Amino acid sequence: MDGPAFAFSIYLAQQRRRSVHTVRAYRTAAERLLAFLTEHWGQPVDRAALARVSAGDLRAYLARRRGVEAASAGGLTNASAARELSAVRAFLDWANGSGSAPVLKGPRVKKGLPRPIAPAEAVALVADVAEESDEPWVAARDWAVLLLL
Repeated sequence: MDGPAFAFSIYLAQQRRRSVHTVRAYRTAAERLLAFLTEHWGQPVDRAALARVSAGDLRAYLARRRGVEAASAGGLTNASAARELSAVRAFLDWANGSGSAPVLKGPRVKKGLPRPIAPAEAVALVADVAEESDEPWVAARDWAVLLLL
């Protein structure tokens, strides 16, 4: 339970006060990167060796994560690859000093549509707005307009 990934998780939890879920996700990403670099470079990787990580190494790592290893699960989506890259950048910045991670543009993530509210929540919202109206006709108008939305 020692090594750079474990030390990074301690740093995230104690000094950065990140949530347990963030710490687990970032530690797992750091462990995957270390395993990849060990295979890629053909030698064990320690914290000092992380200074030699290049943008090409990161591209190869993301390609591996998106393709061969994750083929059975359909590969990483753009959002997952962007999250993975963010975790790896944070790990490399921690290991080598702030701003030391190679510059690599992440995948584009499409913005999703906003989620609709539940019908019961919509009716409750409309009722709240209608109750605050001073005139009955204003309440009826607001009720009708909000229900059309």
